Amino acid sequence: MLKLSKKTDYAIILLCHLGDVESPVSAQEIAGNYQLPQPMVANILKQLGAAGLIQSVRGQHGGYVLARPADAITLSDIISVTDNPFNLVECAHEEELCKVQCCPTRKPLVALHRSIQRFMEEMTLSMIISESYFENPEVQKNHHEITHLS
Repeated sequence: MLKLSKKTDYAIILLCHLGDVESPVSAQEIAGNYQLPQPMVANILKQLGAAGLIQSVRGQHGGYVLARPADAITLSDIISVTDNPFNLVECAHEEELCKVQCCPTRKPLVALHRSIQRFMEEMTLSMIISESYFENPEVQKNHHEITHLS
């Protein structure tokens, strides 16, 4: 069945964290915050940087920041960096790849593939961040307390 890789899951977590802070964050800080393996976090951040989703900031208070606004980064953008291209079925993009002659399931499965693809293209990082606050009131409470400290 359709399953995102652990690398993609971690990438979404990292990007959500970066989308919710105003200053650069180190790989070590993010890894420690979520108890993720630091080498994997560093590798994913490198990939996200090469893809132009984040950028590194050098210096004493350096780290990583989003390279563009969270509402300009889609789930599809993230998945394309960390996972293979999405294909619900082999023949989703090319009918010639279908190994079954007169396949009765091709049209409905291609329609499902397109719906999932459209969802991933429309779901932005800012939407994911907003959903995480809705689902986890403790995160929202902490975020609210932090934003009102200044």
